[in-house]
Amino acid sequence: MRQESKLVCEIFSDRLNLGKLSSFYTGGADWRASVARYNAVEMPSKSAPSPAKQPFRTIVLLREHQIAEQFRNAFEHRYLPEHLFYWLPSSVQAWVDLCRSTEYKNASRALEVLLLAAPELAREVSYVRVLCGLGCGEGSKDLVLLEQFANSGNRLNYLAADFSQPLLELAADQVNGIAEASLGCKLDIFDDGHLATVARMARDFNGAVLFSVLGNTLGAFDPSQFPRRLRRLMNRGDRLLVDGEIFGQQTLAGYDNPTNLRFAWGPLTGVGLTEHDGKLEFSTATVGDGLFAVTKHFTAARDLLVNVGSHTVKIPAGERMRMSSSIKYANREVLLNLIRTVELRIESEWQSRDGNFILVCASAD
Repeated sequence: MRQESKLVCEIFSDRLNLGKLSSFYTGGADWRASVARYNAVEMPSKSAPSPAKQPFRTIVLLREHQIAEQFRNAFEHRYLPEHLFYWLPSSVQAWVDLCRSTEYKNASRALEVLLLAAPELAREVSYVRVLCGLGCGEGSKDLVLLEQFANSGNRLNYLAADFSQPLLELAADQVNGIAEASLGCKLDIFDDGHLATVARMARDFNGAVLFSVLGNTLGAFDPSQFPRRLRRLMNRGDRLLVDGEIFGQQTLAGYDNPTNLRFAWGPLTGVGLTEHDGKLEFSTATVGDGLFAVTKHFTAARDLLVNVGSHTVKIPAGERMRMSSSIKYANREVLLNLIRTVELRIESEWQSRDGNFILVCASAD
């Protein structure tokens, strides 16, 4: 097993029991203004002066040359997995733009339910000392939790875990001065050794861990397997915070906007492909066990020679390149059962105002 850096922090823990189911959202403050603030993540500007930042350390378990090889293999095998949509600069910029867009309902819904849940979580699990964001992205969702815990007098340590180095840096910038201490981990979430290392790194902060998998990210991690993989690494007192989108008639329409199309094109534009080279299409499919997928694929309009690093990949006219799907849930029970079946106890749940997005907190006790 790989040897990871040891991080030791002085933490004082007091334990509370979380045992109530929260009521669903019934209205209240103007949440839209708060959602807009958390959506306002910015890519660094070369011309703007950079404010002072705290040092941010990243433990690298997945190296760039490994990612480059995965990227080449993806084009050769005509399938682009989810994580490769967050690697190239064009993809990262497109993702940041998407998160800021009002057209991207998932980001707004995820932040809406987090803003509802965060005060209760900060109160009921105040003994937690570490937030471990698995697939943290640019950090906007974890920021909601860190700010609420800090405002409640409990500055959490933050472990940001993601595939993308640029996104890890953005997450670190978001929580600068809010987290007690922050540490990044660049990893392959599908590697059991990497996941185990992240759990041990979180444990090195010496306190109970709140693991977050937010922004409908569980669907990208294989929802039928990931909860079980993580459950084996959770200790008594740890919590899992996970959310998901409910599939409906309007789900596919939510992807039909220019900002989302730019994000979907990200890996393709990163190797020089444009709309003149082919067509990108979305569709939906059932994948069993109450799960639905929004699928996408690129079809070459002409014979293409794609330069991927030092390699040239030929894509004949008419050939399809499949891309990762976004998994949705038939109803709330489908998501809840994925958590229950691995012996995690559902303690609280919240839903968005439109009922199409839910957030769940589950206990390892």
